[in-house]
Amino acid sequence: KADFISLKAEVVSKGNSVEADGNLHEINTPLLRLLRTNIKSAKGTAFILAGGGYEMLKIKNEGEKMAFFLNSEGFDVAILEYHVSKVQNRNLALADALQAFRLLKTSGNEFGLEGKRLVIVGISSGGHLAARLVQKLGDKEQPDDLILISPTDLNETPVNSVFPIVRPPVQPTAGLFVSFSANDNKDWIYSAEEYAKTWRGYDGRAIFQLLPDSSYTSQGDTNPVDKQLKLPDNLKAFLNTQADNSTTTPNPAAIPVQGYAKQRYAEKRTLLAKEKYELLLIGNSISHNFEKPQYQPIWNQFFAPRKALNLGTSAYRTENILWDIQNGVLEGQTPKVVVLEIGTNNIDEKNYPTRHTAGQLAGGIEAIIKVLRAKLPDTKIIVLRCFPGCYGGPNPSSHRAILERASDMVSKLADGKHIFYCDVNHVFLNLDGSINHEAMPDWLHPGPAAAKAWVRAMEPLLCELMGDKSLDTEIPENSAIVPVPNLENNSYDWRGRHKEVLSIKDSINPEIVLIGNSITHLWGGEPRMRWADGNLREPNGPESWDSLFHNYRVLNLGFGWDRTQNVLWRLDRGELDGLHPRTVIINIG
Repeated sequence: KADFISLKAEVVSKGNSVEADGNLHEINTPLLRLLRTNIKSAKGTAFILAGGGYEMLKIKNEGEKMAFFLNSEGFDVAILEYHVSKVQNRNLALADALQAFRLLKTSGNEFGLEGKRLVIVGISSGGHLAARLVQKLGDKEQPDDLILISPTDLNETPVNSVFPIVRPPVQPTAGLFVSFSANDNKDWIYSAEEYAKTWRGYDGRAIFQLLPDSSYTSQGDTNPVDKQLKLPDNLKAFLNTQADNSTTTPNPAAIPVQGYAKQRYAEKRTLLAKEKYELLLIGNSISHNFEKPQYQPIWNQFFAPRKALNLGTSAYRTENILWDIQNGVLEGQTPKVVVLEIGTNNIDEKNYPTRHTAGQLAGGIEAIIKVLRAKLPDTKIIVLRCFPGCYGGPNPSSHRAILERASDMVSKLADGKHIFYCDVNHVFLNLDGSINHEAMPDWLHPGPAAAKAWVRAMEPLLCELMGDKSLDTEIPENSAIVPVPNLENNSYDWRGRHKEVLSIKDSINPEIVLIGNSITHLWGGEPRMRWADGNLREPNGPESWDSLFHNYRVLNLGFGWDRTQNVLWRLDRGELDGLHPRTVIINIG
């Protein structure tokens, strides 16, 4: 059995040279060092990424000692000696990790490694690399478990953006274990905990443990699994826990529960019993705010003329809305339109005993839509994307990430006939993605000016569904910035292409997005080009497309005949929602 193999699956006689300090300071050839367990019935293989700040590899303490610990727990081990101390060392390290992990995934058994369970273990900066690796892997390439010990740098953001570079996969299948010592870097601790919360919020299995002050920290060079520390026992417990993938538990976000505002519920029942309304707003405090004096001018302009009633109630979650509906709130009503704004309280972990996951929240919203459709079959339903705010500041947190994921799932319920998805969140955000403090003074509720901006952004869809004229008196004279779906030519199914984009964008998870008109549309890529009858059409530049983009995941948002206002309409309706491309190329005009 080989002790060292290259990333080309070739046996090599020895590894890279370890210095007297027990570390690797230069990697001549990236390779895998294999250490097999003596336990007869091995549990699986652990793929170790030691740290060292991408400047060296702590191969002795974070590599070998972790390997010996995992061997004692019944795991074969492969330690990756990856590129360090080079220009672009992080990207080189990621390329090494991808190649090595895929080799283990497909051919590990050829080198005597147990393949029943494949675990990635990343330590300090190796934890950062491990998280990047999982983010880069496809759905079918994911490990069975991901273990991050004191992962560094998960708080890093791209230039001109507040979103973290490293994020969990949107459909995590692996179990996640994250551990940090309390005396480590506070920013790294916070970002690692948010990473774990997001993983769990994406309906994954995740454990985060903040251990007492320890002799091991991410920036030191000691043994992370020293017997004197708490980590080894906690890690053993995780490795010996069987995953429970049961989905039989009822969704708490879809089980009706009476809300806190019993008096408001009674008052609204009285109003609803007296007359019929053409427009109903259903939601939480964000909608409820329209009853405050400073928001009344907005209500009087856009809602009162349409015979509207505000059913928004502070502190409401999906389960409270379901209870109200099932207990007679809509009896006898036949509104033209219902505007549904709900979600943020389901994810609030500070003011509620439970935080729902993205899947649970999406299921709760879907349950509301289903009961609305059953009780109001002729009513059009506008489902607003969950607003981006949360208590705690302007930058994205696990709260916002979970809301975004839930909204992406809900957006697929729109059918363009009875259910309409509406995203107005851009009116609350700065260009870097942070929340505009003037728009949301408490980082959660739109102020009056932002509430008006929201309603104005929703107005084109609302007036279309109400069958009346726009009540917006501030429409810009420049029609190039007013979103519209109009086509100049029906040579293809414009709305059909838009719907196809929404159905495939998440699975592509693009690194590059192209936005444009026919010049971009006709080039190639996904979604495929089609004629008006739905038949596939040959692209104009498949060779140049493949030559330029063959190593990248690309989404083509070029639409023939589009102008800027058509692009704005499409982006308002979800074509970029939930995506984090590295590059966006715009060719329009």
